Amino acid sequence: MQLPRHFLASSPVAAHDDPARVLLLTVSRGLGGGIERYLTTVEETLRAGGADLLRIDMLEPGVELTAAARARFTLRALETARRFGPADSVVAGHANLIPVAAAALRLTRARFGPVLFYGTDIWGMRASDRAILRADPLLHPVTISSYSAGALSTVGLAPILPPGISPAWRAALLAEASRRRPLPPVPTMLSVFRLADWEGKGAAVLLEAVQSVRATSGPVRLVLAGQGPAPGALHELVSSHPDTELHESPTDEVLARLYATADLFVLCTRTRPRGPRASGEGYGIVLLEAQLAGCAVVGPASGGSHDAYQDGVTGQTPVDESARALADVLRGMLADRARLARIGRRAAEWAEAATRPDDYARLVFTALTGRSPAAISAGDVPDQPAGGSASRGKARAGASSHSGAT
Repeated sequence: MQLPRHFLASSPVAAHDDPARVLLLTVSRGLGGGIERYLTTVEETLRAGGADLLRIDMLEPGVELTAAARARFTLRALETARRFGPADSVVAGHANLIPVAAAALRLTRARFGPVLFYGTDIWGMRASDRAILRADPLLHPVTISSYSAGALSTVGLAPILPPGISPAWRAALLAEASRRRPLPPVPTMLSVFRLADWEGKGAAVLLEAVQSVRATSGPVRLVLAGQGPAPGALHELVSSHPDTELHESPTDEVLARLYATADLFVLCTRTRPRGPRASGEGYGIVLLEAQLAGCAVVGPASGGSHDAYQDGVTGQTPVDESARALADVLRGMLADRARLARIGRRAAEWAEAATRPDDYARLVFTALTGRSPAAISAGDVPDQPAGGSASRGKARAGASSHSGAT
């Protein structure tokens, strides 16, 4: 996990005795999805690193996205920015918040305005927001993968701040990876995503591919898990396939065990950058979680997930998004389960090194404040949850949203 050299060289990174002051604007809290999970980890990291942070959310459970809700959020954000006073940065957690962030920057006299991008939100950005981002010298795009950085090249050179893993969740996954379990007679495949997004996450294609594998290679157990409830159409699809299970809103403990007891984790998000059913994977943090738990992975054929695993070492990638290409990869990986277990152990080692909290804290502070964290110790950044374990658990089980935060 590294920021580009040009960004490190040009950013005003410096040590300060006083804490970094950050105003974080987000679209939601408590609704689940990859973007929300990404921002919650960023918030925890900034707080754990000593930042004085204030978060303002547009939506929460029970609040609908209406023009009135947007107007209330704008007024609350600007009044809070005025009272918050001098800040190091105002962080826009989504491109839709660019106009509010631009105004809040002036009210707080901040000189640093990172705008976070994930995936399909890049192509769906409103023309007015794109114009503000290009014209305002204080606003700077930041994104989660090399794929999305390339997509942002028309508006600016965006440093990469990949998703992080909460230290407590990371420790739980690594603990599961350290447990040695005998191989059950039937191999298990797992996919985790927000269940309402099952079409964009390729559930139907995965089931078709698994059916093909069963026809040639024998029994395979398939588990689909994520934040629910699952739509009726997904229940119908699952019920029509044998040896397929659906886990709605698993707890952290259950989810960690599902990762660790699977032979293979599969994420097969469809790439549809535009339209009402837009989908795409900007990163795929569930791939990191699976590897931390010691599970080999298969990533989507396109998108930003190539940054989340080592193709050919800790996982593999289909040549395209067809069920046939996916089945070919699954069949090849499941052919030697002992080798697959060794790949899983390598995956845990790589993911452990790639997700060290102190390294991630330095990336977060550099990208979002232009400063160094004040609370980095010789060990991990302490887990200082901002929203409570229940909300973090729901977000993790939710996996990536269609905007590709994971």
